[in-house]
Amino acid sequence: MRSERERAEEFRPAVPRPRAGASAHSRSAERPARGDWSPDRAESRGARPGRDRHPAPAGPEGRRAARRATAPQRGIRGALGVLAVFLVTLAGAGLDSYFGVGLGTLTTVGLVASTVGAALVVRRRDLATVVVAPPLVFVGVAVVNIVLAPSATFSPATVATLLIRGFPAMAIAVAAALVLTAVRVVARR
Repeated sequence: MRSERERAEEFRPAVPRPRAGASAHSRSAERPARGDWSPDRAESRGARPGRDRHPAPAGPEGRRAARRATAPQRGIRGALGVLAVFLVTLAGAGLDSYFGVGLGTLTTVGLVASTVGAALVVRRRDLATVVVAPPLVFVGVAVVNIVLAPSATFSPATVATLLIRGFPAMAIAVAAALVLTAVRVVARR
C-alpha cells in the first residue's frame, strides 16, 4: 500500500525545471516553456481551461464586464450598413429618373426599406449610425442625381427643392430606424 505522501505527489503539479544552460535565478527558469501548458497550472493561477489567459476580476460586476468585453458582436459594421443604404437608395433614384422626373416613390421605398434592413443587421453598438444616416444618404443621392441628370442644374434652388420634396422619405426612414433601434435595445435586456 502506498503512503499518503506518495499519493499527494501524484496529484501535485509538476514544477518546471530550468532549461539546459540556464542559470538558476533567471526568469526563464521560473516560467515553463510555451508548449508546457497544463490545466493544473492554469487553475492554480485562477484561469479556467479553454478560456482567456487573463481571468475576469472577482465579483459579479467583473464577470459582467468580462462577458460584455469578450462577447462577439453579431452583424455587420455600421459603415457597411450605411453604404448599403446609399447604394439601394441610389438604385431607386436611378429607376425614378429613368421612369419619371426627379426623386420619387422608388427612391423613398429604397431609402426606407434599406434603412430598415440595415437597422436589423448592423451590430447593436452601430445602431446610432443607421439612425442618423437617412438624411445624409438622401442628400448624397440628391447631389448625385443633380450631377448626373442632363436636365438639372446644380444650384441652391434645385438642391432645396429636392430636399423639401424628400423630407417625408427622410422622416419615415429615421422613424423606422428609431423604432427598430428601440426594439433591439429593449429585446437585449
